[in-house]
Amino acid sequence: QGHIAGAAHLSEERLLAWFRRLPKNQPVIIYCYKGNASKTYAQMFVDFGFMRVFSVDGGYAPLAAALVETVA
Repeated sequence: QGHIAGAAHLSEERLLAWFRRLPKNQPVIIYCYKGNASKTYAQMFVDFGFMRVFSVDGGYAPLAAALVETVA
């Protein structure tokens, strides 16, 4: 229903492409609607050797609100 500017949609079909495309030392921040699915995807990135992976607790709404607060 919403997304953070610059975010890219992550799906199972495109997961391997992201594993190949992103540098393993690049920070990866994963969020979903409520914060549940992002944990699973974040673990997959860790399992594939990514070193700086973050899953947003609570999902999109708290993340969007926090970003608005930091900009304001």
